[in-house]
Amino acid sequence: MTSRLRLLSVPLALTVVLVPVASATAASDGSAGHVPPVLQVSGPPADPDTATVLRPGANGGVTPAPVAHLRLARLDADGSALLVGGSPPGAPQSAEQLRPGDVIAAPATGATPHGALVKVTAVHPGTDGSTAVDTVPATLVDALGDASADLTVPLTAADLKVSPSSAGGKVNTVAGQAGSPGVSFDVDVPTPPGVEPTPGHGSALHAQLDLHPELLFSYQRAHWYGVAPSKAEIGLAGDYSHSVEVHAQGSAAYDTGHQPLHIPAAEVNVDKTVWLGPVPIVLNLKVDYFYDVSADGKITVDAEEHTQGRLQVGARYDANGGWSALSGPAPTSSGSSSRISGTATAKAGIGSHTALGLYGSVGVAADTQPYLKATVGAQGAGSAPNAQANWALYGGLDITGSFFTKLKIFGTTVLDKDWQLPPVSWERKLAEGTA
Repeated sequence: MTSRLRLLSVPLALTVVLVPVASATAASDGSAGHVPPVLQVSGPPADPDTATVLRPGANGGVTPAPVAHLRLARLDADGSALLVGGSPPGAPQSAEQLRPGDVIAAPATGATPHGALVKVTAVHPGTDGSTAVDTVPATLVDALGDASADLTVPLTAADLKVSPSSAGGKVNTVAGQAGSPGVSFDVDVPTPPGVEPTPGHGSALHAQLDLHPELLFSYQRAHWYGVAPSKAEIGLAGDYSHSVEVHAQGSAAYDTGHQPLHIPAAEVNVDKTVWLGPVPIVLNLKVDYFYDVSADGKITVDAEEHTQGRLQVGARYDANGGWSALSGPAPTSSGSSSRISGTATAKAGIGSHTALGLYGSVGVAADTQPYLKATVGAQGAGSAPNAQANWALYGGLDITGSFFTKLKIFGTTVLDKDWQLPPVSWERKLAEGTA
């Protein structure tokens, strides 16, 4: 749907955005086999709130339009927006240089917290010095053209905005290895009715999860190969550690099944602008947490588990193979048990729900759930009531997710509904014995 932008012409300084889009503006002769130019990460312009106006060329390249230092001062829910000029005064006015087909890329600001990426469809000069601009959503192909970029974007402590937990527990930013910022989640997890702490313990289920996130982004397109990118990627990576302590006893069966109990304990929001030349690429990240516990009968568990690893979740596109899920290495787990008895299986998982996007309009969602599982049962059929039972303790990790149709911002059409990423699971036995 077409939206309306109101543009106020103010004297502008023609700096920063008149710099060519690094090697992305290099002319292409259209010959097969020509390697797309590589985009390099640059620092923000002198005015980091500046919106960049880009003009796609006939040969697949993109160049900055002669429109400088415009800010997207308002973006309404109906899509209408207001562009205003910057300073210093006395610079030549350039708003009238806007043309249909120009792409406006705005960074994350107070007015546009998720950034913006739109294409101009019509320009309507006003009599009061303002200009109304009609727009439609743009894609990365419109903004970047023929180019290649492969980024791992570390987050700073300032990027991590933590909302206080409404469910109790402790949530705070922490420093990881080499000072990498992250979020630590430490909470006593609620348990279903009929489940109580074992003697000597104040909590039946306690968990801690540390996550040090990095954002992944890649893009490659050559117009002589195809209109859409030949490669693309959006995802989350990062080191994590997870600990769970189970000191629970209960006689009732409970199972969340395919409807897990997602109890938000904290929320992390990130809107990170990365500048590729003068082009602001806005990566969005939201992380919250949940738990999922179950048991199929009477069981008592006093056990602890610790998992650490390198997380990698998201989606990757290749023109030859389509979209596929990212997958990181298998984690390492260790555990200890002081008592496991009964005749049942119990599982306690505490994980994170992650949603990633570009300019607030695309997304990859993934649930990452490390868990501890205890199994105990009689040695064989017909065993006496007081016979010893075999028990085992397992540590595992489940990753499930989907990506959304709005990933067409990469310039590719996915499906007409959300696509479920293939699930990824690891599980290993940590301890075993007889009770």
